[in-house]
Amino acid sequence: MSLDPRPGSRTAGVGRTRLSRRRVPVVLIALALLAVLVGACSKFDPSEPCTSDGTAPGAYPELEAMVPKLFRDAAPSQLDSGRTCSTDGLTTLKGHGIDELRYAGATWQTGTDSGLSLATFTSFGPTALRPEWVTEFYETGARNGKNVNTVDTSDYPVADGITGRKIDVLNDESYQSVVVWERDGRIEVTLVADFIREIQTKAAHEQVVRQAVDAWLTADGVAPPDAGSPVPHDLPLVTAAPSLAPSTAP
Repeated sequence: MSLDPRPGSRTAGVGRTRLSRRRVPVVLIALALLAVLVGACSKFDPSEPCTSDGTAPGAYPELEAMVPKLFRDAAPSQLDSGRTCSTDGLTTLKGHGIDELRYAGATWQTGTDSGLSLATFTSFGPTALRPEWVTEFYETGARNGKNVNTVDTSDYPVADGITGRKIDVLNDESYQSVVVWERDGRIEVTLVADFIREIQTKAAHEQVVRQAVDAWLTADGVAPPDAGSPVPHDLPLVTAAPSLAPSTAP
Protein backbone atom coordinates (compact mmCIF):
# COMPACT_ATOMS: atom_id res chain seq x y z
CA MET A 1 0.00 0.00 0.00
CA SER A 2 1.14 3.51 -0.67
CA LEU A 3 0.94 6.81 1.10
CA ASP A 4 1.19 8.78 -2.13
CA PRO A 5 -2.31 10.11 -2.92
CA ARG A 6 -1.52 11.16 -6.48
CA PRO A 7 -3.11 9.36 -9.44
CA GLY A 8 -0.36 8.02 -11.65
CA SER A 9 2.11 7.71 -8.81
CA ARG A 10 4.77 5.14 -9.59
CA THR A 11 4.67 4.04 -5.96
CA ALA A 12 1.13 2.74 -6.31
CA GLY A 13 0.55 -0.82 -5.19
CA VAL A 14 -1.84 -3.12 -3.39
CA GLY A 15 0.00 -4.09 -0.29
CA ARG A 16 3.15 -5.73 -1.52
CA THR A 17 1.46 -6.98 -4.67
CA ARG A 18 1.32 -4.60 -7.59
CA LEU A 19 -1.58 -4.69 -9.95
CA SER A 20 -0.89 -4.86 -13.67
CA ARG A 21 0.90 -1.78 -14.96
CA ARG A 22 -1.53 -0.73 -17.68
CA ARG A 23 -3.52 1.93 -15.87
CA VAL A 24 -3.70 0.60 -12.35
CA PRO A 25 -6.30 2.42 -10.29
CA VAL A 26 -3.56 4.43 -8.77
CA VAL A 27 -5.72 6.78 -6.80
CA LEU A 28 -7.16 3.93 -4.95
CA ILE A 29 -4.14 1.96 -4.50
CA ALA A 30 -1.71 4.72 -4.66
CA LEU A 31 -3.89 6.49 -2.33
CA ALA A 32 -4.63 3.30 -0.88
CA LEU A 33 -4.79 3.55 2.73
CA LEU A 34 -2.48 6.24 3.25
CA ALA A 35 -0.52 3.18 4.06
CA VAL A 36 3.06 4.12 3.71
CA LEU A 37 5.40 2.86 1.09
CA VAL A 38 8.05 5.31 2.05
CA GLY A 39 9.13 3.38 5.09
CA ALA A 40 8.05 -0.07 3.98
CA CYS A 41 11.58 -1.17 3.24
CA SER A 42 13.05 -0.01 6.55
CA LYS A 43 12.88 -1.89 9.83
CA PHE A 44 9.60 -1.01 11.51
CA ASP A 45 9.01 -1.33 15.25
CA PRO A 46 5.57 0.09 16.13
CA SER A 47 6.46 0.14 19.84
CA GLU A 48 9.24 2.69 19.27
CA PRO A 49 8.72 6.45 18.75
CA CYS A 50 8.02 7.34 15.13
CA THR A 51 11.16 8.52 13.38
CA SER A 52 10.30 7.12 9.94
CA ASP A 53 7.20 5.86 8.15
CA GLY A 54 6.41 2.16 8.18
CA THR A 55 3.73 -0.44 7.56
CA ALA A 56 3.42 -4.16 8.33
CA PRO A 57 0.75 -6.79 8.98
CA GLY A 58 -0.13 -6.78 12.67
CA ALA A 59 1.64 -3.51 13.47
CA TYR A 60 -1.48 -2.06 15.12
CA PRO A 61 -3.84 -5.00 15.74
CA GLU A 62 -6.44 -2.83 17.49
CA LEU A 63 -6.86 -0.80 14.29
CA GLU A 64 -6.76 -3.84 12.02
CA ALA A 65 -9.56 -5.37 14.11
CA MET A 66 -11.85 -2.50 13.10
CA VAL A 67 -11.36 -2.92 9.35
CA PRO A 68 -13.93 -4.95 7.35
CA LYS A 69 -12.72 -8.47 6.61
CA LEU A 70 -15.23 -9.30 3.86
CA PHE A 71 -16.21 -7.76 0.55
CA ARG A 72 -18.62 -9.80 -1.59
CA ASP A 73 -18.01 -12.66 0.83
CA ALA A 74 -14.28 -12.69 0.07
CA ALA A 75 -11.36 -11.98 2.39
CA PRO A 76 -8.91 -9.21 1.44
CA SER A 77 -5.71 -9.92 -0.42
CA GLN A 78 -3.85 -7.67 2.02
CA LEU A 79 -4.48 -6.49 5.57
CA ASP A 80 -1.92 -4.39 7.37
CA SER A 81 -1.39 -1.26 9.44
CA GLY A 82 1.23 1.37 10.00
CA ARG A 83 2.08 4.95 10.69
CA THR A 84 3.55 7.98 9.01
CA CYS A 85 5.25 10.95 10.61
CA SER A 86 7.40 12.33 7.78
CA THR A 87 6.53 15.73 6.33
CA ASP A 88 6.51 14.26 2.82
CA GLY A 89 4.15 11.52 3.94
CA LEU A 90 1.73 13.70 5.90
CA THR A 91 1.64 16.44 3.22
CA THR A 92 -1.40 18.64 3.94
CA LEU A 93 -2.12 16.93 7.26
CA LYS A 94 1.11 18.35 8.67
CA GLY A 95 -0.27 21.86 8.24
CA HIS A 96 -3.19 20.97 10.53
CA GLY A 97 -0.93 19.92 13.39
CA ILE A 98 -0.93 16.18 12.71
CA ASP A 99 2.50 14.85 13.65
CA GLU A 100 1.79 11.12 13.44
CA LEU A 101 -0.91 9.32 11.48
CA ARG A 102 -1.82 5.71 12.28
CA TYR A 103 -3.95 3.55 10.01
CA ALA A 104 -5.05 0.09 9.05
CA GLY A 105 -6.60 -1.15 5.86
CA ALA A 106 -7.63 -4.07 3.71
CA THR A 107 -7.37 -4.33 -0.06
CA TRP A 108 -9.24 -6.38 -2.65
CA GLN A 109 -8.42 -6.75 -6.33
CA THR A 110 -11.70 -6.67 -8.27
CA GLY A 111 -10.26 -6.95 -11.77
CA THR A 112 -7.00 -7.04 -13.65
CA ASP A 113 -6.64 -3.26 -13.30
CA SER A 114 -9.32 -2.56 -10.69
CA GLY A 115 -9.44 -2.73 -6.93
CA LEU A 116 -10.60 -1.20 -3.67
CA SER A 117 -9.35 -0.51 -0.18
CA LEU A 118 -11.21 -0.01 3.11
CA ALA A 119 -9.16 1.88 5.66
CA THR A 120 -9.37 3.60 9.01
CA PHE A 121 -7.16 6.46 10.25
CA THR A 122 -6.45 8.14 13.53
CA SER A 123 -3.87 10.61 14.78
CA PHE A 124 -1.40 9.92 17.57
CA GLY A 125 -0.77 13.09 19.53
CA PRO A 126 -2.64 16.11 20.85
CA THR A 127 -4.45 17.01 17.61
CA ALA A 128 -7.50 14.94 16.70
CA LEU A 129 -7.80 13.95 13.05
CA ARG A 130 -10.77 15.47 11.22
CA PRO A 131 -12.57 14.03 8.17
CA GLU A 132 -12.28 17.27 6.19
CA TRP A 133 -8.49 17.11 6.57
CA VAL A 134 -8.38 13.58 5.17
CA THR A 135 -10.65 14.69 2.31
CA GLU A 136 -8.27 17.58 1.62
CA PHE A 137 -5.31 15.17 1.65
CA TYR A 138 -6.87 12.99 -1.04
CA GLU A 139 -8.28 15.84 -3.11
CA THR A 140 -4.95 17.68 -3.15
CA GLY A 141 -3.15 14.51 -4.17
CA ALA A 142 -5.67 13.87 -6.94
CA ARG A 143 -5.42 17.41 -8.34
CA ASN A 144 -1.63 17.08 -8.43
CA GLY A 145 -1.72 13.65 -10.04
CA LYS A 146 -0.67 12.51 -13.50
CA ASN A 147 -3.17 12.02 -16.34
CA VAL A 148 -6.02 13.46 -14.27
CA ASN A 149 -8.94 14.65 -16.40
CA THR A 150 -11.41 15.78 -13.72
CA VAL A 151 -11.70 15.97 -9.93
CA ASP A 152 -15.14 16.55 -8.37
CA THR A 153 -16.23 16.57 -4.73
CA SER A 154 -19.71 16.14 -3.26
CA ASP A 155 -21.59 14.98 -0.19
CA TYR A 156 -22.26 11.23 0.00
CA PRO A 157 -25.06 9.54 1.99
CA VAL A 158 -23.09 6.91 3.89
CA ALA A 159 -26.00 5.89 6.13
CA ASP A 160 -28.93 7.46 7.95
CA GLY A 161 -27.47 10.33 9.93
CA ILE A 162 -24.00 9.90 8.40
CA THR A 163 -22.93 12.09 5.49
CA GLY A 164 -19.45 11.73 4.08
CA ARG A 165 -17.49 13.55 1.42
CA LYS A 166 -16.85 11.90 -1.93
CA ILE A 167 -14.05 12.65 -4.36
CA ASP A 168 -14.55 11.46 -7.94
CA VAL A 169 -11.55 11.37 -10.24
CA LEU A 170 -11.39 10.52 -13.92
CA ASN A 171 -7.78 9.47 -14.29
CA ASP A 172 -7.06 8.60 -17.91
CA GLU A 173 -9.07 5.37 -18.34
CA SER A 174 -9.95 4.79 -14.69
CA TYR A 175 -12.96 5.81 -12.60
CA GLN A 176 -11.70 6.48 -9.08
CA SER A 177 -13.69 7.44 -5.99
CA VAL A 178 -12.82 8.12 -2.36
CA VAL A 179 -15.47 8.41 0.36
CA VAL A 180 -14.46 9.82 3.76
CA TRP A 181 -16.49 10.01 6.99
CA GLU A 182 -16.06 9.98 10.77
CA ARG A 183 -16.96 7.07 13.04
CA ASP A 184 -16.38 6.93 16.81
CA GLY A 185 -13.46 9.33 16.74
CA ARG A 186 -11.80 7.58 13.80
CA ILE A 187 -11.88 8.37 10.10
CA GLU A 188 -13.19 5.64 7.81
CA VAL A 189 -12.35 5.68 4.12
CA THR A 190 -13.52 3.73 1.10
CA LEU A 191 -11.31 3.89 -2.00
CA VAL A 192 -12.47 2.36 -5.27
CA ALA A 193 -10.86 2.40 -8.71
CA ASP A 194 -12.16 0.68 -11.83
CA PHE A 195 -10.46 0.43 -15.19
CA ILE A 196 -13.10 1.71 -17.62
CA ARG A 197 -12.62 -1.14 -20.09
CA GLU A 198 -13.36 -3.59 -17.27
CA ILE A 199 -16.24 -1.84 -15.49
CA GLN A 200 -17.74 -0.37 -18.71
CA THR A 201 -20.02 2.28 -17.13
CA LYS A 202 -19.90 4.93 -14.42
CA ALA A 203 -23.12 3.46 -13.02
CA ALA A 204 -21.43 0.10 -12.52
CA HIS A 205 -18.51 1.85 -10.80
CA GLU A 206 -20.94 3.64 -8.48
CA GLN A 207 -22.46 0.27 -7.59
CA VAL A 208 -19.05 -0.95 -6.45
CA VAL A 209 -18.58 2.23 -4.40
CA ARG A 210 -21.93 1.61 -2.68
CA GLN A 211 -21.05 -2.02 -2.01
CA ALA A 212 -17.71 -1.01 -0.53
CA VAL A 213 -19.26 1.61 1.75
CA ASP A 214 -21.87 -0.96 2.82
CA ALA A 215 -19.07 -3.38 3.70
CA TRP A 216 -17.85 -0.77 6.18
CA LEU A 217 -21.36 -0.33 7.56
CA THR A 218 -21.78 -4.08 8.02
CA ALA A 219 -18.50 -4.24 9.95
CA ASP A 220 -19.68 -1.33 12.13
CA GLY A 221 -23.13 -2.82 12.72
CA VAL A 222 -24.83 0.08 10.95
CA ALA A 223 -27.74 -0.40 8.55
CA PRO A 224 -27.18 0.86 4.99
CA PRO A 225 -29.50 3.62 3.72
CA ASP A 226 -31.91 1.08 2.19
CA ALA A 227 -31.36 -2.05 4.26
CA GLY A 228 -34.47 -3.66 2.77
CA SER A 229 -32.97 -3.69 -0.71
CA PRO A 230 -29.35 -4.80 -0.44
CA VAL A 231 -27.15 -4.21 -3.43
CA PRO A 232 -26.97 -7.49 -5.37
CA HIS A 233 -23.57 -9.16 -5.51
CA ASP A 234 -23.81 -9.54 -9.25
CA LEU A 235 -20.20 -8.71 -10.06
CA PRO A 236 -17.47 -11.29 -9.45
CA LEU A 237 -14.66 -10.35 -7.11
CA VAL A 238 -11.98 -10.82 -9.74
CA THR A 239 -13.07 -10.65 -13.34
CA ALA A 240 -11.33 -11.94 -16.41
CA ALA A 241 -10.02 -8.90 -18.19
CA PRO A 242 -11.25 -8.28 -21.71
CA SER A 243 -8.74 -8.06 -24.51
CA LEU A 244 -6.92 -4.78 -23.97
CA ALA A 245 -4.85 -2.80 -26.36
CA PRO A 246 -1.30 -2.11 -25.16
CA SER A 247 -1.19 0.95 -22.93
CA THR A 248 0.79 4.04 -23.85
CA ALA A 249 0.73 5.22 -20.25
CA PRO A 250 4.19 5.68 -18.69
